[in-house]
Order: sequence, then structure tokens, then C-alpha cells
Amino acid sequence: MGRQLAKSLNLEFIDLDEVIEQRVGKTIPEYYSEVGDATFREEERLALHSVLKKDQVVISLGGGAPCHFDNMELMVKAGQVIYIELDNETLVNRLASVAKDRPIVKNKTREELFRYMEDKRSACEHFYLKAHHIIDGRGLTLQRMLRDLGL
Repeated sequence: MGRQLAKSLNLEFIDLDEVIEQRVGKTIPEYYSEVGDATFREEERLALHSVLKKDQVVISLGGGAPCHFDNMELMVKAGQVIYIELDNETLVNRLASVAKDRPIVKNKTREELFRYMEDKRSACEHFYLKAHHIIDGRGLTLQRMLRDLGL
């Protein structure tokens, strides 16, 4: 959705995971498996700082980024933050489809993925709710997003 939004607004699109991969020379799963959560989150923070210096961009980031350090506060100060809210069922389905590539959820059962998602939501939701815009992600289209954003 971030790519579509950027294109429709004629803005540059930046995927924070791609920035991290370029910085470290590895895929996110490879890097995360190698260095662990603390080092990954530090690199993520550094990458976020670097992209927040840019103007006229749409930045897409992983669900964990707002929950660490002062990342969410920095984003809120830097520009308009959009939280695309999804239910746990949808998020678990997405996680299940990529679980083999994500060390933190690899080999988890569906029930374990639900517990993991509930735990993450309970730990991070208060960060997400600081966003300027909270948009229902169910069946989200670019047209509805633009309307919801008043664009």
C-alpha cells in the first residue's frame, strides 16, 4: 500500500527493510538470525534516522519499528504517520505465509502464532495509536486510503 500511495502522490517510496538490507548486505532474516533482536533493532533505528531526514517520501516499515527506542516519537515529529490496523486473524495468516523466512516465528504452530500476535499487539498497540491516522486495513484500497486521509 505504501508503494501505491507514494506513486499516487508522486513521492519517493522507501521500504525500511530494503534500506537495512542495503546497509548490512544481507536479507533481514539472515541478518536477524546472525545478530539477534537487540542488534537488529539498533540497526533499524539507525536506518530510520537516516530516512527520516528526507522530505517528500512515503516510508514503509515493519510492525516492530515503532515499538523500540524513541522511533514512534521521531516519526510523529517528522511527518504524518499512518497505522493500517488489521485483525489478528489477518496478521497471523500473513505471518504463517512467511514464517519459514522469519526466524522469530519459524516453526510456530498456528496457535503459537496467535499467541505471539496477541502478545505483540498488547506490547505495541499503544505506540501504533500515536499515529496521526488510523485506517482500517480490511479490504483496503488506495482509493479508500486516499479518502480516509482526506486526499
